Amino acid sequence: MRPTIKDVAREAKVSISTVSYAINNSDRISEKTRNHVLEVAKKLNYSANSNAKRLRQKNVGAIGIFFNSWFGPIYSELVQGIERKVHEMGYDLIACSLFGGSESTAHRYLKDQMIDGAIILSNAFDDDFLKSVASKDLPIVALDREVKAEHIYNILIDNFGGAFGATKQLIASGCQQVHYFCGPDDSYDNQKRLEGYIAALGFYNVKFDNNLIIKSDFTEEDAYLKMKEIIDQGETPKAIFSANDEMALGIIRAANESGIKIPEQLKLIGFDNIRESERTTPALSTVTHHKYEMGVKAVEVLFSAMNSEEEIEQVTILPTQIVERETV
Repeated sequence: MRPTIKDVAREAKVSISTVSYAINNSDRISEKTRNHVLEVAKKLNYSANSNAKRLRQKNVGAIGIFFNSWFGPIYSELVQGIERKVHEMGYDLIACSLFGGSESTAHRYLKDQMIDGAIILSNAFDDDFLKSVASKDLPIVALDREVKAEHIYNILIDNFGGAFGATKQLIASGCQQVHYFCGPDDSYDNQKRLEGYIAALGFYNVKFDNNLIIKSDFTEEDAYLKMKEIIDQGETPKAIFSANDEMALGIIRAANESGIKIPEQLKLIGFDNIRESERTTPALSTVTHHKYEMGVKAVEVLFSAMNSEEEIEQVTILPTQIVERETV
């Protein structure tokens, strides 16, 4: 198996970006470090992809979009915005899911610079890897995560503010105990929404209770099962802030099956405003953000970077807003 840049970094005990700097003769590292890394690369018989370097001598005419798996409901509108704007600019869009670890096709597209720019919808690429491949010739836009580095631009939604507002509204409606159904621990969105939830408790001098944090995984089915467990234990939450709408739909299903009336006995607010949220019974109150516009903005920022325009914001935060329906 051909050695990778990660293998060199591991053997040399340096970051991936340091290996990249050494191979590309960057002045960001010392001569001593460069020589050490190059010796390790030679020892491992590592070499950069020469075909890819020849390919990058001209504009490829394609943008890459990279994601963990095929998109759920939250991403459909966002990808539509990306697709339309990329095609308006006369470029092709290459979609690539992340399977196969550091040897995946997605990693090769970035390492070998087989595209003109990239939009990242995944946390599977670690920060060091993105920093090592991002350049003037290959700018990167990362969505829903913060990666602070030159040639990497972050487009975020106001997760904290949306969660703060949702929790604040539940408490203001008379509920002193608000459960939080959370997503995976490694999710940037989930972490910021948890912080907003905790901040709203503090705003009302409500003591944080870890027992009210329900660990879930952003899926409807898992939230349904977790809600059933709570109900079977003889407890009926008075209010729930769900970190996304899919989990909220599972909560509603479990409550309906158990005869719990919403919003009379249980008040609920979700996050994301997916299409199903207004079609469920009762219709779900939620936090909305402009998903299609986020996709368009990602492409606009990427093309500004590709065209070397100055004054590009490294971080863009898009607003959120509460949509009141029938569950509060």
